[in-house]
Amino acid sequence: MPADRNADERFMRLALELAAKGGACTRPNPMVGAVVVSGGEVVGRGYHQRAGAPHAEAEAIREAGERSRGGTIYVTLEPCCHTDKRTPPCVETIIKSGIARVVYGADDPNPKVCGRGCRMLRQAGIEVESRVLLKETETLNEVYRKYMTTGRPFVTLKLAMSLDGRIATKSGESRGLSCPESLERVHRMRLESEAVLVGADTVAADDPELTVRLVENPEKRQPTRFVVDSTLRTALDRKIWDQSAAKTVLVTTSRADEGKLKELDKREIEVWTIDADTEGRVDLEKLVRKMGLHEYYTLLVEGGGRVAASMLGAGLVDKISFFYAPRLIGGDGVPSCAGMKTDTLGKALSVKEITYNNIGADLLVEARIGH
Repeated sequence: MPADRNADERFMRLALELAAKGGACTRPNPMVGAVVVSGGEVVGRGYHQRAGAPHAEAEAIREAGERSRGGTIYVTLEPCCHTDKRTPPCVETIIKSGIARVVYGADDPNPKVCGRGCRMLRQAGIEVESRVLLKETETLNEVYRKYMTTGRPFVTLKLAMSLDGRIATKSGESRGLSCPESLERVHRMRLESEAVLVGADTVAADDPELTVRLVENPEKRQPTRFVVDSTLRTALDRKIWDQSAAKTVLVTTSRADEGKLKELDKREIEVWTIDADTEGRVDLEKLVRKMGLHEYYTLLVEGGGRVAASMLGAGLVDKISFFYAPRLIGGDGVPSCAGMKTDTLGKALSVKEITYNNIGADLLVEARIGH
């Protein structure tokens, strides 16, 4: 059947809208949406709602019923073809349904699928059109793609700062810098993350809880809180050590205070001892690698300035989310990325795909790091 690119993109956008409904609930699986079209009419819709639930293709075909026969299915990701999971292969479901044409957005980076799903469909005599709205479909599953291709979590660096790039005053005061709408957005970001990370300076200055509180959370999901402290100088009365609301992991080195380690052990705080870098601090590259091995798919870094600079300098950040408050703190305030050691513009990090959004009184700037 002749392809209508405009129609293909229109139906793929509908599939993308459906896929986004799955959100973080689908992990470790990707977000996937599908629509079945017959005679130019959408006759079936589906999306992957959570890990272990039916896949999008199966849901859309089930809704379409016999009208699937001879029709086209639009799916945001290459249909799966392996049996190493809790649900049947979508390729088999599509073939049995009588679908005549498959249009999908992005190739599945999972080596058990990549290219195989497409080949199996074509071998069954089904017409296949791939990479429709490729950029949009890849961006939708950037977390899944990063983990599948590197074994590491997708890292977002979030910072709240004044217009002149200060995250706190000279005395360390930062509470109240962001507006309520920005705080709500940050809690949403926590809800969508498996892990959040801060350095010892942030724990000392702000005594944060780092839990999800300001947005609806019916499943009571909380990210694991990671505290990076190479010598364990953090006071033990901080809120972060209370695990009644969320799990905390201390990340330290062999230089950690032995007395405090024993106390944390009594409190059943998990401790990760990571090799030190050349400056005696936790080697963040090794930390991120270990987080991947423990199946953390997303990491939200919430500061402070030295941790932000170290993560950026090590090339570990995928995305930045900077909240700018309409205030000026001045040059003696705490810089947002202290110690990045950029002595020439040629060495400065570049960003791409920049977006700007007004969040209450604040300005949210988001971008991908130009690796």
